[in-house]
Amino acid sequence: MSVVGFSRVVRGAIVSPAPASPVPTDAVRWSDPATWGGALPRVHDVVRVPAGSTLLVDQNVDVGAIEVMGTLLFAPRHITVRARGILVAGPGILRAGDVDRPFVHRLVFTLSGGADRDMIDGLGSQFLAAVDGGSIELFGRRRPGWVALGDTVVSGAIVLRMNEPVDWSPGDRIAIASGGADLPLLEERSVFSVTTDGLRVTLDAPVQNKHLGHNARAHGARSTSVAKVVLLSRSIVIEGDMRSTRGGYGAHVMVAGHAPGAPGTDPAGGSRGCFVGVEFRRGGQWNYPGRYPVHWFQNPDPRGSLLADCVIHQSYQRGVVATGTRGLRLHGNVVYKPLGHGFIVDQSDDSAAVVTTNLVVRPRPARFADPSMRALHERQPRSVWFADTAPAAQGVTDSDDRDDIDHRDHRDDFPGIDDPPRGR
Repeated sequence: MSVVGFSRVVRGAIVSPAPASPVPTDAVRWSDPATWGGALPRVHDVVRVPAGSTLLVDQNVDVGAIEVMGTLLFAPRHITVRARGILVAGPGILRAGDVDRPFVHRLVFTLSGGADRDMIDGLGSQFLAAVDGGSIELFGRRRPGWVALGDTVVSGAIVLRMNEPVDWSPGDRIAIASGGADLPLLEERSVFSVTTDGLRVTLDAPVQNKHLGHNARAHGARSTSVAKVVLLSRSIVIEGDMRSTRGGYGAHVMVAGHAPGAPGTDPAGGSRGCFVGVEFRRGGQWNYPGRYPVHWFQNPDPRGSLLADCVIHQSYQRGVVATGTRGLRLHGNVVYKPLGHGFIVDQSDDSAAVVTTNLVVRPRPARFADPSMRALHERQPRSVWFADTAPAAQGVTDSDDRDDIDHRDHRDDFPGIDDPPRGR
């Protein structure tokens, strides 16, 4: 695996039409052979973006790994990035869109490699990580993660009337979740069409079960019995490759003061991770502690980190984990059928993470190999587990009555997982 860096800097204005973020005039383009001294990076190369430089990704990318010490931006077009790992360190910034101008095109990060190809101690492979002060900023369109079903539907129905308008598009993937622990009902469908008022959604296939609507709720029914229709699609995607499904070794995202296993440099301000309107799928690495779909780790000052209006599904190990991190905001997110708890949040003081208006659908029982992970009792998984607080506060959530727990054997989701599971 060879290392590829810039050979020279090409100056010139690059005009980006709204709503994409402005591109600095000194940015160089990935697609320009002159950026690389005549030959573009190849599939096994490690690309390094040095400090003080700006690289604009304006085409699909397939490389061994990317190390960002400068700034990595994305042109306003559909782009796929494939790599075994992406590391943003020190002064490095990886950015698509911003708060005022979200990235409206499709941007997919596909992380591959497998468990036998560790690249960095503590990070392994298939990672997108910000360490030692690095910053990952992905701002997609803000879209409501879920909406209550307005009218009850019966088996064979193909049109859903929502309780409030949605902005979904044909081809978007959705899930319809209703019922409770005694009769959990869950179906996935694709959107065929949506009426102009956003209230009626036609599906690609009829539903098989009756789902209770908000406007026709049975007397005495729990609020968790009313169907919630969850949007599983987003335009910015971070995913493991298709091989992840065979062993539960998916992509993992980490925002940390330093990489686990490496000495910390105690950077001023810590590392930053801002994810808005992002889809995380085929994420987490089964039985590898610290390898979760999204993880803030030992990052006491994350400089305004947040996870908002995102969705996590096809998770092989938990959903969102935040430990040793203060000031993190978690709002409007959906964690769909994780193995283990949906959210694990260190709440040891008042400056810890702020968790508001999130939804966890059917967290699944898990028995991890690591004894410290078993201590969180994920044979009975919770939507949110607050760590380092009084026992009465642990797992207090909207769905703590276990109405959203699916008791299926988790091994069905990725053949090849043994029970008892193997791990480090």
